[in-house]
Amino acid sequence: MHNFDFFNNLSTVAKQKLLESALFIKVRAGEELYTQGDVCHDVLFLTKGRVRVSRMHKNGQSVLLYYFEKGEQCNVNFTASYTSAPAIGTAVAETDLEGYDIPAKLIAELFVEDKVFQAYVFDQYAKRLEHMATLIEEIRFKNLDERLLQWLQDQPNREIALSHEEIGDILGCSREVVSRILKGFEKNGVLALSRRNIKLL
Repeated sequence: MHNFDFFNNLSTVAKQKLLESALFIKVRAGEELYTQGDVCHDVLFLTKGRVRVSRMHKNGQSVLLYYFEKGEQCNVNFTASYTSAPAIGTAVAETDLEGYDIPAKLIAELFVEDKVFQAYVFDQYAKRLEHMATLIEEIRFKNLDERLLQWLQDQPNREIALSHEEIGDILGCSREVVSRILKGFEKNGVLALSRRNIKLL
């Protein structure tokens, strides 16, 4: 828990409660942390790795909501835990993960009683709101070629081990459209394609 800035500013009692209740976990890349519609009973505080959160439409297509990484906390997870409401998206481990699961009941107590923790939660929501505003702008004003290229360039590694269908799910479009655009990028020397792999040049 020391990876989180807010932790060192908590009261001694709050720190002790968190440390006593925190369950250290490891999750392999590709595993789901929770699925859209689930009620989360714990809140994950991530200390290693990267998680993708997306929302599925009734037509079977999904769209990326956001990523969260070390030191950040998932707003969908927090909201579903705090309100006992179904999660509005699905979280998938993009890399191997490490972190601490904290019971929702304790998180609810901290949120009500500790202003330091409140400030941390509201800061996370502010960042997500800014991200969502940017996402809406991109969908409204950028064509898919631009969005796909920007997404590729924003990835932490130059090689991306995802299928075209998975990328389509992230961006909210079909596999066929992603394949067509990627082949155009390859023709123009932007990247190299192989089975389930994209290498930026």
